[in-house]
Amino acid sequence: MITTIYKTPLKSVCITLIFILGFQTIYSQVKVTLDDRKDYTEQASALFERGKWEEGKIIIDEGLDKHPKDSDLNMLSGKYHHHYKEYDRARYDLIKALRQNPGNVDAKHILVNVETDSKRYSSAICYVNELLEINPYWRGLWRKKIAIYELQGNNVEASRLRKRIMQIYPEDSELQEDYLYSAEMQAIASNKSANIEQAIALSKELVNQKADNPEYYLMLINNYLKAGDQYNAQSYIEQGLDKFPKNLSLIDKKTGLLAEQNRYNELLGFLQQEIKSNNSPELKKQYNYYLLEAARDAKNRKPATLYGKVLEQNPGNEEAFEYVFIDVMGTHQYEEALGILNKQRKARGNSKKLSIMELMVYNRMGNKTRGDALAKQLFLQYPDDADLRINYAVIMLNEAKDKMAEERYSEAITAWDEVWKYGDSEMKKVAQNAIFNAYMAMGNTEYNNALNALNAMIEADPSNADLYVKRADVYWRQKKYKLAIATYEQALQMVAEDVKQKHLGGYSDMISQIVKELNEQFRYSESLAYVKEWLKQDPNNLQALQYAVNLSFQTKNAAEMKRYAQMGKEAYPEEVYFKIKLAEIEGKDDSNFERIYLAMHQDVLKNPYNIDLINAFTQVSDDYGNQLIKNKDLDLARKVLDTALYYSPENKTLKYSKGRVFEKLKQYDSAYAYQSVYEPDYLEENQFKQHLYYLNYKSNRNEIGIYHLRSRYGDEDIISTVSTLEYSFFGTRNTYVGRVNYAGRNPGKGVQIQLEWGRILNERTRFKVDAAWANQFFPEIMLNASIYRQLNILNGLEGELGLGYRKLVDDENFLNLVVGATKELDKWRFNSRFNNFVLDGQWLYNFSLNARYYIASPKSYVTAMGSIGSSPDIEMIDYRLYDGFSVLNTMVGVGGSHLLTKNLSVGVLGTWYNYKNDQNTNFDFRNLYNLYLQIHVAF
Repeated sequence: MITTIYKTPLKSVCITLIFILGFQTIYSQVKVTLDDRKDYTEQASALFERGKWEEGKIIIDEGLDKHPKDSDLNMLSGKYHHHYKEYDRARYDLIKALRQNPGNVDAKHILVNVETDSKRYSSAICYVNELLEINPYWRGLWRKKIAIYELQGNNVEASRLRKRIMQIYPEDSELQEDYLYSAEMQAIASNKSANIEQAIALSKELVNQKADNPEYYLMLINNYLKAGDQYNAQSYIEQGLDKFPKNLSLIDKKTGLLAEQNRYNELLGFLQQEIKSNNSPELKKQYNYYLLEAARDAKNRKPATLYGKVLEQNPGNEEAFEYVFIDVMGTHQYEEALGILNKQRKARGNSKKLSIMELMVYNRMGNKTRGDALAKQLFLQYPDDADLRINYAVIMLNEAKDKMAEERYSEAITAWDEVWKYGDSEMKKVAQNAIFNAYMAMGNTEYNNALNALNAMIEADPSNADLYVKRADVYWRQKKYKLAIATYEQALQMVAEDVKQKHLGGYSDMISQIVKELNEQFRYSESLAYVKEWLKQDPNNLQALQYAVNLSFQTKNAAEMKRYAQMGKEAYPEEVYFKIKLAEIEGKDDSNFERIYLAMHQDVLKNPYNIDLINAFTQVSDDYGNQLIKNKDLDLARKVLDTALYYSPENKTLKYSKGRVFEKLKQYDSAYAYQSVYEPDYLEENQFKQHLYYLNYKSNRNEIGIYHLRSRYGDEDIISTVSTLEYSFFGTRNTYVGRVNYAGRNPGKGVQIQLEWGRILNERTRFKVDAAWANQFFPEIMLNASIYRQLNILNGLEGELGLGYRKLVDDENFLNLVVGATKELDKWRFNSRFNNFVLDGQWLYNFSLNARYYIASPKSYVTAMGSIGSSPDIEMIDYRLYDGFSVLNTMVGVGGSHLLTKNLSVGVLGTWYNYKNDQNTNFDFRNLYNLYLQIHVAF
């Protein structure tokens, strides 16, 4: 209980202050004497270096128990947890070490590895940057930073950094080779991805950085040739040959480029020069080959020259005209060809043949306007010519396509009509289909015309399933969904089984769009009806099964949802979606948590990057973990939550649940760190803040308690008081308490000094012992020992068994045996105790019951209590407020406590004792009223 001083006598306050100052002085001297943190650090480091991690951790824990704020010890604790890949715990300890000593370089180095191993690359880079501020010329750190950028996938920044440090350390050949290798790989990758510009830039950088490597020249030349830049390719060929004059690959590049440009005279002269300086059989073979090619080139040119002279002398010569015309067409001299045609036309007059030749020239030139105009003119002049008719149809087809591309659909339909009139059978089909497409492109107002065009096509080809698919598409666009689906199903019935799957894909696309539109309008029942029709046609369709599950959920049909999810799982046993949905359904029953968790964990191990699966596994793990917390299976709860946090390390709900585990384990600093990430809503914000106060309060190692008790009999106007000052130190497993009780009454003053020690043996067992001495008003000597253990009774119960001895002031010996039990239910705590007393051979008893209701935390509550027995409760005996033994004693009380701040709590409790009076007075029963006031300060 927590009390506040109420009218404490001045002298008692002085005694209290002297006690505190003396205790502080002794504690400070002990602290100075025992400041052996360097020994702990050196011992633990030496054990870690020998691989004795567990022994080292014991040393660290002992050191932290004495020096919790020592930066090096916290750093070594973080190093231990990093070794065992407990990244969250390692990060927590290392950050604590940096808070205590921002210059702890070892902690930052380990944090870089922790953040890199847990894939938090941005944080790792931040710590590398902090280390580089201390030592900016540490090459190993620069390389570490580059490696982290590459793990992050930021190759651009990694490449930039390589170039930068290569410039800083130009004499470092290893850095230069690393940079060149990276640039070469990027150049090859750019080449493969057809990013020629980037490939050229990287290749040029390689040439500039390492000009003594002929392979880099060849890479750059090839990239220029791919880009069609022969000028730059030739320039770098010459540069390469200047550095590597005997390199056969560069020689081949030059000869190939000259041959492509038909520069045979230059090519042959170059090869002759190279043969003189490099007597290579391969170069001789090349020279002979290109010599033959040069001869052929010269030969092919000579007849055209001769015929040209003939034509100049006689423009009407038909043989010379045809030869020269063919020659200039072959060399793409189209303007020259038109000139020759005009001369022939003047000499011999116009003819159909010359017009067709002119048309060919326009077509080769790409002069579509002139060519199409001439072709139309020729068709009007010679309508019976089949070739001209087909040519005209082709021109109109191209015009129709252009108008379609320009979205001039009405004009396109007119052109398609011409194609349908004059084209061949294939063109007619194309035209009919294009007319349909044009009407479709014109939108809602022309859908009926599109249907008419389509009906004509179906009439001509009634067994064509594709036409029925198009008709279904028109109905879909008109939002005639039932007609659309019925027509598509008609098409499915017409196709053979070996091609049905292709059509089912289109059917699925259409019906999925219908379902999506209905879902957006919240018409879930109609949508589900279409999905069921879908499943009739394609019972194993993945998307349909997923829609069926979701829509069954929307229509609140859990049985249907489970049925479709099971169908999906049977059809797709490896599909994560159905496993997740079945887990959601079965997870509504708490008894399934363990089975679902184990199954989903196996799925996550197989699919560790599936976000949906990880999210579902996270939820199941949190539900299962909270069930284990409720059942006090804390080790398993922590393992379950840690496993989920491995896959979802930033999940705040999981961290909060893990904080609850730490709270149950009484590791309050860790509980505070994990629970503080939780983001409460507006209604629970104050309550959550109070709970964080409580965790922060319990994280403190020291506590001072001040208590004040005021007692008054109902039949007397006399007040008795007891004031208490206590100091508590909370270690990892041990708790030490020093307490002074003071009472002032008519006979004088009484002081009791009490020491208490508590220890946690394991997660289920703890004990407490205390001893006290007093001069008067309290038992002269008092000894107590109790053991507490968690029992598997009533779904978790803490049992208590204790022994006590008291030597009263009048030399009476007083023994007691206590049996107790404590049960916690969420926000309730119930405690019952049965005290058995032996006073000078006489057996007495007292049974008490205490109930607490937690408002926000175990430090903020309201309480009610009561007791009955043949003896007062043990506290009244300790304070010697009344001696009602061997008579009926009853007590009732109410009170409460509240945590005002994160390190200050206050409380008040009122009790009423009623017992049978065995003295000669006018009263058969006496009443005693007590008021307890309390204050606790933690630091």
